[in-house]
Amino acid sequence: MAERTNVQAFVFCRNPIFKVLILKRTPERSGYWQPVCGGVTPGEKLVDAVMREVEEETGIKDVKAVIDLEYNFTYKETKSGVLMSMQDFCFGVEVDCEVEVKLSTEHEAYRWCSYSEAKEVLKWEHNLIALEKLMQKL
Repeated sequence: MAERTNVQAFVFCRNPIFKVLILKRTPERSGYWQPVCGGVTPGEKLVDAVMREVEEETGIKDVKAVIDLEYNFTYKETKSGVLMSMQDFCFGVEVDCEVEVKLSTEHEAYRWCSYSEAKEVLKWEHNLIALEKLMQKL
């Protein structure tokens, strides 16, 4: 069983064309590009965690739809000096159009990317798989 449950959310729009939002972590947080990601608090529903994390990390509140990508994965990661077993659940979050993002302190940049651009920038296998799952659902 996972010691920590997380959500991963690809914020996207289709107006006027498909674009997906990716965020660049600060150098202190390894500096890689990722979708919105964050921990689920005890007793919190996954969809509620998705909405909270999207707002916390991007400032986006106006969401058209949340799509369960029916994909999750487990891994181990060190948090606060402790190696923990993690499980991430993946979602798509549709917004009406590209909007300006208000970044949290966890990230230093953002990009609205085409599918092919996102595939070039994302490096983690599970991010790429989740992106593929999103594309299959659309």
